[in-house]
Amino acid sequence: MKFTSEPLGLIAVLLRHSLIIFGLLLAGPACSEGARDSTLRGNLIIVGGGDTPVSVQERFVALAGGAGKARIALFPMASTAFDEEAREVMSELQKLNIDTHLVNIERKDADTEATARFLEGFSGYWFLGGDQNRLAATLLGTRALDVIERRYQEGAVVGGTSAGAAVMTSEMLTGKPKSGKGEFPAIARGSIDVGKGFGFLPGAIVDQHFLKRARYNRLLSAVLDQPQLIGVGIDEETALQVRPDGRWEVLGNSYVKVIDARRARLTHDRKSIVGAGNIRLHLLPRGGVFDPKKGEVSLPGG
Repeated sequence: MKFTSEPLGLIAVLLRHSLIIFGLLLAGPACSEGARDSTLRGNLIIVGGGDTPVSVQERFVALAGGAGKARIALFPMASTAFDEEAREVMSELQKLNIDTHLVNIERKDADTEATARFLEGFSGYWFLGGDQNRLAATLLGTRALDVIERRYQEGAVVGGTSAGAAVMTSEMLTGKPKSGKGEFPAIARGSIDVGKGFGFLPGAIVDQHFLKRARYNRLLSAVLDQPQLIGVGIDEETALQVRPDGRWEVLGNSYVKVIDARRARLTHDRKSIVGAGNIRLHLLPRGGVFDPKKGEVSLPGG
C-alpha cells in the first residue's frame, strides 16, 4: 500500500481502504451462507414397492459411483423373513457389476464403533421392504444412522422400497390406523398413526403401494392432520428421486401423487370430520418434476 504525503490524499486513501474492508466484512456472511447452501448432498431414491424397475436400479447404481465402483449396503431389517427378497435384490445388483453387502444388524449392533466404521465404506445404502416400524426401532438415534446421514450429506445415495421408502421422512406413517377400522379408514382427523422416521426427506410424508392399495384416504387424512407436510403417494414399480437441488423427479412405470395442503383452508372444529378447500393435487408421470419450495410442477412434454 502506497500513501501520499498530502493530508487530503491520505484521508482519501484511508477512506477508500476502509470502504473495501467494510465491504468485505459485509460480504463475509453472505459467502459463508453461500458455502453452506452449496454443501454437497446426496440423492434419495424411494420406490413405492412391487418390482423395482431396472432403470431405477441403474439410476441408483450410477449415483453411487457406477458399475465396478459402487459399493452398496442392503438393509433387510424391515422384514422377519427377508432371505428371498434380499437374495433377489443382491442378484439383480450383482448383474450390474456392483459390490453388494447384506447388512443385517440388531439395535445393539447399530450403536457400536465397529458397525459405524464398517458403514463408512459404502457409496449407497438401500433399505428393503417389510415394516417401517422395525427399521425405525433398529436405527433411530444410533451411530449407524448417523454415519449414513453424514455419508448422504457427503454425496452418497440413500434409497429404499415400500417400508424402506416410508421410513425416509421425519414424520412417518406407521401403517397402523388409530381408528381401528382397518386398512382403508375414512377421511377423518386423528385416524392415522404417525411415528418418527429417519428424516432424509423432511417436510413430507410418504405412502407406498399407493394405487394398488387405494391409500388416498390414508394419505389425505395424514396431510389434513399436519398440513405443513406434503403428501407423497408412490405407486408400485415407481420411484421418486430427491435430487441435491431439492427438486423431486419421478422414475419408473407409473405415477407419484403429490397432495399439497400447505395453503389449504381447513375447518377447525373438534369433530373428526374435516372440511378443506384449495388442496392442490399433482399427478406426476415418469419424468415429472416437483419443486417443493415453489410448489411448481414440470411435466414431460409440457
